[in-house]
Amino acid sequence: MSVLSADLVITGGQVITVDPGDTIAEAAAVVRGRIVAVGSAEEIAQLIGPNTEVVRLNGETVLPGFIEPHTHFMEYGVRLGMVDAKSPPNENIAQLLDRLERKAAETPPGEWILGYGIEEGGLAENRFPTRDELDRAVPNNPLSIKHRSGHSCVVNSRALEASGIDEHTPQPEGGHIDVDPATGRLTGVLREKAAFKPVDALVPLPGKEELKQGVAEAGRLYATAGITSTHDAGAQTRPDTYRAYQEAIDEGLLKTRVYLMIRDRPYDHYYLKRDLGLRTGFGNERLRLGPVKTCTDGSIQVFTCAFYDPYITLDNETTQANPRGVLQQSPSETNELVMEAHSKGYQVAIHAQGDYGIDVAIDAIQHAMWKYPRPDPRHRIEHCQCVTREGLKRMKRLGIIASFYPHHTWYWADRHVNVFIGKKRASRQNPMKSAIKAGVVTIAHSDAPIAAIGDPIFAADPLFGIWCAVNRITRAGLLLGPQERITPMEGIRAYTINCAYASFEENLKGSIEPGKLADFVVLEENPCEVDPWHIRDIRVQRTIIGGETVYQAA
Repeated sequence: MSVLSADLVITGGQVITVDPGDTIAEAAAVVRGRIVAVGSAEEIAQLIGPNTEVVRLNGETVLPGFIEPHTHFMEYGVRLGMVDAKSPPNENIAQLLDRLERKAAETPPGEWILGYGIEEGGLAENRFPTRDELDRAVPNNPLSIKHRSGHSCVVNSRALEASGIDEHTPQPEGGHIDVDPATGRLTGVLREKAAFKPVDALVPLPGKEELKQGVAEAGRLYATAGITSTHDAGAQTRPDTYRAYQEAIDEGLLKTRVYLMIRDRPYDHYYLKRDLGLRTGFGNERLRLGPVKTCTDGSIQVFTCAFYDPYITLDNETTQANPRGVLQQSPSETNELVMEAHSKGYQVAIHAQGDYGIDVAIDAIQHAMWKYPRPDPRHRIEHCQCVTREGLKRMKRLGIIASFYPHHTWYWADRHVNVFIGKKRASRQNPMKSAIKAGVVTIAHSDAPIAAIGDPIFAADPLFGIWCAVNRITRAGLLLGPQERITPMEGIRAYTINCAYASFEENLKGSIEPGKLADFVVLEENPCEVDPWHIRDIRVQRTIIGGETVYQAA
């Protein structure tokens, strides 16, 4: 062992290294933001010098810093300033309308009012507020409230008028404008981007300073959950996005490491065709360019995931023509986009949830890899909810990474069983154990801000995600698909080393080994030793990024 003196030593706990042998150590030492030694407390004690910061634990557990591989990080921070339309805090439509009225009272007439998080199934009335109800609450401002899934919105008459959407507007391909079948009048519910694109085009974009403050606040919240790196799957592709990220890092506002996906516009592939010569991997340890992000289908919660078999029921207000959901773009358009990105050297991340939508994504990746052979592109399917066993076999052959969303098994699964797809299909959702057995690299995410840090029933905290995947219990207490339960250690890997692999950084982070970045999370208990039902209750004691403590519990 070298005689050098460490900048930081963590000792006195269980260090779950997540190395290839799942080694458990007692201590680790850090120099200039990198791990230099891992071993017994006695060995690491030799590296303690007069200026060494020593974190002495009392048996707590140390893990590699959690990596959240699919969140809308910048969007999370910005949406914190919108009207909170989630349930809770809104138990019924009256409470939501009261919240909107108070916001309207303080907003100048004509300015947009934005809300986020509405779920008709979360409100006592089990429906969206009507357009008339929204008009009475917000009479003088255009209003748009995004669904919690982000795949639909509900708007008032002012917003419809401003966007030019009325009863004569043709139904868009890849989306739906809901109509009251009794009156023929628009309800104000717009499903998928093709439907609410005219509304979004009018909503003022946040400026650079607002974006900087948004990522700073998101980073602060993520640190409380032990998250040291994230993959931003939804930042808007415009110059201010990149400037805001870079300036927030340079000014010390943002400590979280970011792997930034390019959200390509699915209809014209503008940013790919422009080709600035940048590729996946460009950047540094703080901010790195990730994959091109696109979508095949939508969200189960708004009946827009694409399935081979129809949804078992549709809400009364829904009048969409296709009971099997929709594709956001045709298979040929997906093939074109994926082939163009792949041929230029990009990784591709495809949002796909229904079994048909996932097969369209796999087909596109297979076509691109056949047309332009390229070693180890590590393409990804995001959410991957209802992948079939045959789909997993194909993903293994093609080296496609499965990015699962285990929270569905807890938060939405009862509605999946009773309203959307039935128990048989719901039991096969998020087949993480099958994916692991098939040899598919398996990662897990929260899709925040759909989930939120510290939320008691839909938390974006990685420990909550691990808890969902390990237990597979619904909110009504149903054990759903027990054969797909994973072990706590498999859950830890899905939020650490496997995520590092998904961003081509497995030699840089994701495990506690010499030479890697000194990113750690200290937990009060070991997730592998507690009762599985208790995993979500384990407290994060400390979060360290690059050897610097960025969060410490009181």
